[in-house]
Parts: sequence; C-alpha cells; structure tokens
Amino acid sequence: MSRTNYYPQLDSVRGLSFLGIFFFHAAHPAFGESIFGRLFNFYYDQLPLAIDVFFILSSFLLTWLGIKEYTKQQQVSLAKFFQRRILRIWPLYFLFLTLSFLLFPPLAAKTGLEITLPDPLYYYLFIANFYKTGHVFFLQILWTISVEEQFYVFLGLVMRFFFRYLQGIFIALVLCSLAFTIYAKTTGLTFYFHTLTYCADFAMGGLAALLLSKKSPVINWTEKLKGGKAAIFYCWPLIQLAVFFLVNEQVHHYLVLLINRYLFIAYVCLLLTEQLSNPHRISFYGRNRFLILTGRISFGLYCFHGLSITAFSQVNEHFSSALSPWLLVPLIFAFNFGLAFASYRYVESPFLRLKDRLRMI
Repeated sequence: MSRTNYYPQLDSVRGLSFLGIFFFHAAHPAFGESIFGRLFNFYYDQLPLAIDVFFILSSFLLTWLGIKEYTKQQQVSLAKFFQRRILRIWPLYFLFLTLSFLLFPPLAAKTGLEITLPDPLYYYLFIANFYKTGHVFFLQILWTISVEEQFYVFLGLVMRFFFRYLQGIFIALVLCSLAFTIYAKTTGLTFYFHTLTYCADFAMGGLAALLLSKKSPVINWTEKLKGGKAAIFYCWPLIQLAVFFLVNEQVHHYLVLLINRYLFIAYVCLLLTEQLSNPHRISFYGRNRFLILTGRISFGLYCFHGLSITAFSQVNEHFSSALSPWLLVPLIFAFNFGLAFASYRYVESPFLRLKDRLRMI
C-alpha cells in the first residue's frame, strides 16, 4: 500500500485484536470465584469482541479508501474493488482449505487421530457461517472470513451504485442489525454466526470513515484529546467492562451485554478516527513494531492459529507431557507467528503487490 494510504497504528489495533482472539482460543485460565476473579473472568469472556474489531477495521478502511477514490474519480470501480479483495483473501484462504481437505485426512489417519471435516462447498462458497454441523476447530474459526466476504459484495455494490446514499444505508444497516439481534435473542434463533449480527460492525466502521472525511464535531473532539482526557479515552474499554461487570452481577439480561457490545463498537470507531486525526495521539499504536508486524501478518495468523493450537494440543496429549499452559501457549504462538510470517512473505506478498497496482488512488 502506498505510504499515503498506510496507517501503521491501524495495523497495531489489528494486531492487538488478533492477540485477544488467540489467547481466548489457546488459553483457558480460571480466576476463581472472588469478586476480582469474576471480574477477570468477565474480561476474558469479552475477548471475542476482538472479532468485532476486525470487521470494523475492514469496513472503515475500505470505506475510507472508497471515499478518496470517489473524490478523485467521481466513482468507485467495482471490478477493481473485487479484484483487490480477491487478491488479498483468496490465495492463502483457498490454499489453506485445499490442504485441509486433501492433506490432513490421510495425515490424521496415519497418526490414528479422528478428523471431522465439513461440506467443503460451504467454505469454498463463503457461506461457512451458516454451516451448523460440528467439525474440526481449525476450520470452524474461519466462519468470520465468510461473513467478511459476504459484506464485501454488499459494500462494493453500494459504493459503486449508491455512493451518495452511503450514510443513510449504513444507518439503516445498524438498525436492521440491532433489530435482528434482539429478535433472534428473544425467539431463540441462532445468531452468533449470522451475518446480520455483524452488519452493525461494518456499518459503524463505514460511518466512522464518513464522519472522518466530513470532519464532523465528533471528529473535532477526538482531534483535541490529550492529557488526562486522552488517558481516560485509551483506558475506556477496561472502565466500560468493569462497569458492565457490576451491572451484569445484578441484572442478568441479554440487553446488558448487547449494550456493552454496541458501546464497544462505537468506542473502536472513535479510536480509529482518533488515531488518524489526533496530532497528540498516543505513540504506542504507531510505533510498536511487534504489534504493527502482528497486524500486518494477521490474516495468516488468524488462518493458521486454529491449526497450530490443535496440532500442539494433540502432540502434548499424545506424549502425555502435560506441558504447563504457561509454556505451551507461548510455544503455540511462536510456531504460529513463524508460519504466518513465512506465509506473508512467500504466499501473500506477491499477490499484495499485484493488488496495490490496482489501486485507483
């Protein structure tokens, strides 16, 4: 990506989000039943909110780049939009799927392990989030890619043909997503993997990009954050979760966690705009090389982390070594990081260079 359209601080946010997902899947700590133990358990149980961050970031960046392209070209190229998405996602994704369906079954048979594979069409057609039959963990976690690809089709069409109505469409999408989530929860409908559940993430990420481009009063507020106000702003997720933990202790209702999630989504949107507009922003996100690299290779990290966790867990169990989680989890992370880095360098990078040539801005 050209330097004018590359924001390392957003890579840091993405990297931090992957760490949340990884540790939620790889580690299973028990903090006890004391008040502080329950608080830490609540914090840990909220780590899947990192999935929302991935969705928000994708929509925010795509909308932000779409705004720049529309300003320059008076339209958004649908063909190039889809070509760029294909070059970013498909090479590694389809390679991983092919290896999973062709290589792992005979490998599992030789080692005496049972492996339950899903119908491959659901994954190859990007509708895996609607596949309800249980199957191997390292493929299950790829449901988020199906959700993203489904939204990319919608966003590409909207930006090409209805760009002037983008703000209204995003607002309507937030309301539809909220209404669907409440309806699904009250009727017992499975909704966690449903695309409509996460349309609020995509829509609010897009709205954040629009607000940033229009320099709305909200953006003016985030631009001026510094000192004590900035410190509170950056610590807000921990403060918010502590408040909702206390509320949830007294009122066990799905609306409590739903409000918590939507406030978190709004906060992430503000954080993204703040990181792009505030000259006094914290340097942590823009200069942390580890998080920037983690964010840059996060697609590979995400694709491979389920397989890494499964492989190390099986080996640990097979040899009855009973490694402490304090040792096993770092080993899994180091292996997964090396695998993702090699994937980024030798598999993804050639396609990313080709993708950048298709940029309109």
